[in-house]
Formats: sequence, C-alpha cells, structure tokens
Amino acid sequence: MVTQTSEYARSAATADEWEPFMAGGEAVGEVHWIRTEGAEGATLHVGLWRSEPQSFPYPFTADETIHALEGELVVDLVESGEQVVLRPGDVASFVKGTKSTWTVTEPFKKLFVISG
Repeated sequence: MVTQTSEYARSAATADEWEPFMAGGEAVGEVHWIRTEGAEGATLHVGLWRSEPQSFPYPFTADETIHALEGELVVDLVESGEQVVLRPGDVASFVKGTKSTWTVTEPFKKLFVISG
C-alpha cells in the first residue's frame, strides 16, 4: 500500500501489490511502485523490482540508480563491454541512453530511482 501526501510517499510491499514490469514491450520481473512522478511533473520513478533468473536487453531510458537488496544481477554494458555485478548492498547508477543486457543469476530484488 502506498501512502502519498504533498510532502512524502511511504509504502509497505505486500505480496499482492506487485505488477509486471514492462521493458521493450515485454514483462520482465515485477515492480512495486512507490512514486511515479516527481514534483511539478518531473520524471521520477521510485520502486522495488524483483525477478527470478532470466536474461533480457534493457535500455536505460532515463538515469537510473539501483540499490541491490537480494540476489545477484549481472549488467553487461553493450558499448564498452564492461560487466557490472550487483549483490546485496551494492549501489550503481547508470546514464540515460546506456544499452545493456541484464542477467539475473539468483532471485534478485532492488530499490531503484529513475530520474531525468
């Protein structure tokens, strides 16, 4: 359940408050939204995302910061060939326009902030 006022948003993620997360027209994992809009209409999406093991292309359509909570995610950056491995406690931030492939190697959960 999300509580939102003009000053804050607060959420408690229960099992029935997750929905499919769409990326490139495909459902990849599930999301629990905390915020879907910033002040004065600015781009700001905050939520929890979870996924079972799978691999899929993921273009960053805005700046995105990730805090890994559970499991393991491998982010392969297409242009540089670099690989970013995220495990619980890791934080990473990616720039809008970055093309990547995500491979969830262990059931994964993250807190994310998308802004732009």
